[in-house]
Amino acid sequence: MFPQIDTATAQLGPAQLVPRLMAGPDSPNGMPVAYWTQLAERFHDDGLDTIMGPALQAIAVQVVNKSIIGDFRTQLDCVAALCDNKALAAALPFFPEFDPENATAVTIEQQSILGPFFALAAYPDRSPDVAASYFQHPDERNAADLHSAMNGLRGSVLNLETALFGVSNNIVRASPAGRSKLLDYFAHVIKLNKPRRQMHVDMRLVSSEGFMHNMTNNLLRLCEPFLDIRHSKIDKVDPHYLRTSRRLDVSGETKLKADQQQADAYYNAAQVTDNHNFITEVFHLTITFLHYGPLRAMADFQSVIKQLQEAKKKSEQAEQAAAATANVRTQAGVLQDFVAKQMKKEVERLTQYKLVYESMILDPQLLGRILDFYNLVMAWLLRIVDPKHQYPQVPITLPLPADVPDVFAMLPEFILGDIADFFLFLGKYGYETRVMPSHPQEDLVTFILTFLQNTQYIQNPHLKPKLVEILFFFTYPVFQGQPGELETILNSNPLALHTLVPTLMSYYVEVEQTGTSAQFYEKYNIRYHIGHVMKRIWSHPHHRQRLQDVEHELFTRFVNMLRQDMNYLMGESLDKLTEIHKIQTEMEDQAQWQAQAPDTIREREQQLEHLEQQAQSTVALGNETLYMLQAMSAEMVQPFMAEEIVDRLAAMLDYNLNKLVGKQATELKVKNPEKYHFSPRKLLSRIIDIYLNLKCPAFVNAVARDERSYNKDDFSRAAAILSKYKLKSPDQIAALEAFVNQVEAAIKDAAQEDEDFADFPDEFEDPVFNTLMKDPVRLPTSGVIMDRSTIRGYLLGESRDPYNRAPLSIDMVEPGKSIFLFFSFLLLIILPCLFCLVPELKDRIHAWMADQRAKKKGLAMDTSE
Repeated sequence: MFPQIDTATAQLGPAQLVPRLMAGPDSPNGMPVAYWTQLAERFHDDGLDTIMGPALQAIAVQVVNKSIIGDFRTQLDCVAALCDNKALAAALPFFPEFDPENATAVTIEQQSILGPFFALAAYPDRSPDVAASYFQHPDERNAADLHSAMNGLRGSVLNLETALFGVSNNIVRASPAGRSKLLDYFAHVIKLNKPRRQMHVDMRLVSSEGFMHNMTNNLLRLCEPFLDIRHSKIDKVDPHYLRTSRRLDVSGETKLKADQQQADAYYNAAQVTDNHNFITEVFHLTITFLHYGPLRAMADFQSVIKQLQEAKKKSEQAEQAAAATANVRTQAGVLQDFVAKQMKKEVERLTQYKLVYESMILDPQLLGRILDFYNLVMAWLLRIVDPKHQYPQVPITLPLPADVPDVFAMLPEFILGDIADFFLFLGKYGYETRVMPSHPQEDLVTFILTFLQNTQYIQNPHLKPKLVEILFFFTYPVFQGQPGELETILNSNPLALHTLVPTLMSYYVEVEQTGTSAQFYEKYNIRYHIGHVMKRIWSHPHHRQRLQDVEHELFTRFVNMLRQDMNYLMGESLDKLTEIHKIQTEMEDQAQWQAQAPDTIREREQQLEHLEQQAQSTVALGNETLYMLQAMSAEMVQPFMAEEIVDRLAAMLDYNLNKLVGKQATELKVKNPEKYHFSPRKLLSRIIDIYLNLKCPAFVNAVARDERSYNKDDFSRAAAILSKYKLKSPDQIAALEAFVNQVEAAIKDAAQEDEDFADFPDEFEDPVFNTLMKDPVRLPTSGVIMDRSTIRGYLLGESRDPYNRAPLSIDMVEPGKSIFLFFSFLLLIILPCLFCLVPELKDRIHAWMADQRAKKKGLAMDTSE
């Protein structure tokens, strides 16, 4: 009467459910929704997991090793439909197959019920077929065609992401217990994938790019309800979560401002609890998934770009070698042709991979979600360091307290690092997505300014420069010279208008000592970025006005660093250009050039290439530094006239002016100077601008004192060039001539003064420059007496006593009381009476100078009589 099952051939148990579940509830061969509900209610806590768990796993297994272009829709629709049922959605996370306890980073994608669906993706690490399918023959297709293919791929991914979010969201809403199990599953994936961010990791032993991408996107969507523009739910995020959570273990992570011992003590002192709200849980899981997922994919994308560039070079070389042997039927010729074809295939493969990565991680929707989330993270971090803990509802007040709060210091460093890396990635590769202009930027600007002004809050010296680099990329002129995305807010935001200029100046000085092994070269890159940002904001009068309020000591040190950088960069640039000129001149004589040995030719060509790379870098850096000197000297003169600065500044300008217009200037003529960012006339014009900006008596005297490089004829040649090419007006040329006349007069006066004070007593001599001291001071620990200007100049780049390396600042020096202190402490014991009778050294010096002048004046009167 009833149909009988052939037990010999039919699958029994949970396997019997698989075809009926996959048929769907509306199919005659399927199972009605009411049956699912009754099944879940009847067997809840009584074997439902043994019935449905294996069946769902059997369905999921059918999707293993498929990609986004595979046939998986039936299985995904089945799981999604089951999770539309609240009872089953609540029960699903409790099935053993939902989160296999003994899974590895690789097997969890295959063995967990949702794993195979989350693993569906397009990334080439596990799904190279997608790249080949969507982007065949990319070199033969136009940009519009490739863009259309990208959008098609993104559409497929979006459909998958929407379905997966539906499943997760249903589980979250079904029951608190099921929601907690889902969070456990996410946390388990994180635990298994800790090696993903290691520098050298076998990616075959961790979860795939697509799996991590889809799970991160899932969490970002779960965050959307609390990602409003005003961050109205920011106070729901517990800042102590990582210290008290059992789900995420950050004990092995580098902390923002703590060593391992301090971090262990801090985290071990807390009581672990499960009493955290859902917003806090999802917030921290998303931060961590971004670290191990998309941020890793972005790094891999940049690696693919480098591989592609290298492959293109090798392919070009292989094609040239094959062309050279094309008409020669030899084994070597055949081999060269084979190599050329293989390299061409490699270029095509890497191009396809690059296009897939662009489709995935440069998807505007994904970038927009990440940006919205990181806006909240930045606001949350600012709220932690805000002494009032009221940001963003109340603007933060800077500077921050000197003491870094523990709750901030103990956070994993990667949180700030990932924010910086994301925005740098967006700045380098994401302009065409137009994500930045369509999202709020206040949190980013406040975040950068806060931690640039309070760099003591960040321990890692490599992290701080990234904040300046973000400003650089988002103020860089883009399409047809349009302003960068952050320029508008930097010229309107109250905090930026008040703090940006002094903050950049302070950091410019600070990076003199970056604390890294490559600090000498790193500081120039950082300062190049600072110089660019200063240039982009300099047209705003409020930014220029802020110079007036900068502390004198900071301004003086900043100007000195500018001078030092200008001195080095200009010297390096002009030396490199001279060497390039020499090699280019040699190459023009083809007969003599070809007569050299092949190894010599190759060596010189490599040397030329290396020199060109160096010149491009140093000239560009020098241009930005010179611009800052020119712009700032036009606004303020006094800081440039500090005793410890002005002579060195004048000497630097005189030296470079001589290099540009002196007898050796012809050695700077190179082919295609624009290739090296070298514009000698513009360079000359800016240097002359600085002379004219600073043409006050103190500067005139400083130029007059430069016996090494000052040459009146250099100014005459400069004036002729500037007039010829109409780079300066007649009034400016006249002003330059007047300045030179003043210098010449000052030289005569100085010569007379040198003669008057030539025979000063030894006790008045500065021990460094062997000159007459005017304002002697005593160094407190070494006891050495020198002129105040000498030690001030030294302390601009150092903070220790030059004689015993003890800590020293200018406010610690003491007025020089007696030259005997310079010789020996023993003299204080042997000649106490004499010491007591010696007047102030400074007074004695000035009394001697006055006496010399009086004698000279009296002698002149006697002669006239």
